[in-house]
Amino acid sequence: MAARIAWVLNLDADLELATPRPGGYSPKKSVLAAMQPMVARLAAVLLGPNDVLVEGRNARGLPGRAFCPTPRACKIFTAAGAVPEPHPPVEVLRRVNSRAFASAMGATLPSGRFVTSLDEARAMLAASPAVGRGWRIKRAFGMTGRGQRPVDAGAASEADLAFVRAGLAEGGVQIEPNVSIVDEYAIHGMLDQEGTHALGVLVKQRCDAHGSWVATDCIPEPTRAERTISARLAEEAARVAEALGREGYFGPFGIDAYTYRDRAGTIALQPRSEINARYTMGFAIGFGVISGREAPR
Repeated sequence: MAARIAWVLNLDADLELATPRPGGYSPKKSVLAAMQPMVARLAAVLLGPNDVLVEGRNARGLPGRAFCPTPRACKIFTAAGAVPEPHPPVEVLRRVNSRAFASAMGATLPSGRFVTSLDEARAMLAASPAVGRGWRIKRAFGMTGRGQRPVDAGAASEADLAFVRAGLAEGGVQIEPNVSIVDEYAIHGMLDQEGTHALGVLVKQRCDAHGSWVATDCIPEPTRAERTISARLAEEAARVAEALGREGYFGPFGIDAYTYRDRAGTIALQPRSEINARYTMGFAIGFGVISGREAPR
């Protein structure tokens, strides 16, 4: 029988990692309200039949597992009497979840890069990207499509530059071509403390117009193109796992990817649009269920 686990589904982990505060992070009521329906959906697929969501002191003596083991999540475990599972220190979590980490592995979308100065950002935004019709600015940390801003090439406004400045205060911003996305994909894995990783299967992601997650779907009969994408993402995920291990990270991870149309109308692959060094909304589908393995419980 699987061990009983106490969970904290802190889907706002990226907000906590983005702005470390001396007194610790505390989510706004609006953030908690927005997360509530998503937490319920995730709990239905990620938790085992005997697992519990931490509420009050209902977890005394149980091992504690978090969506992302941030300081706030660990405080919740302590208050509930749970014992947090081994996890990387917050400095590692912050480093590997920043878009700077993904960018340092090399751009997989032409013209995209992470910038740390306003002059760099101005120069990029004044030029035309290699693909796409303009630029997309992304804060170093983001969730559900938050912290992103599309900008027309050569037409950055004062409001756009104010967005850049706010992002630079958090360490920098990712600036990349704003392309027309065709399909979105993901692959998930688990990395142990010895550096060994296991991967799940390719899944399709559905997001709304703002980039917020809607659903993750299995692909029961992959097309030839999807089999090629699966192989490419498995290769990229192996590189990501190795890079995460070098930084001292272990635990669940996932990479997002998508296909897009270039200016000639040809469909191309962006094999690493995001690295998520934590659980994700689609983890249980891509790794825990469809792969034929249970996610560690």
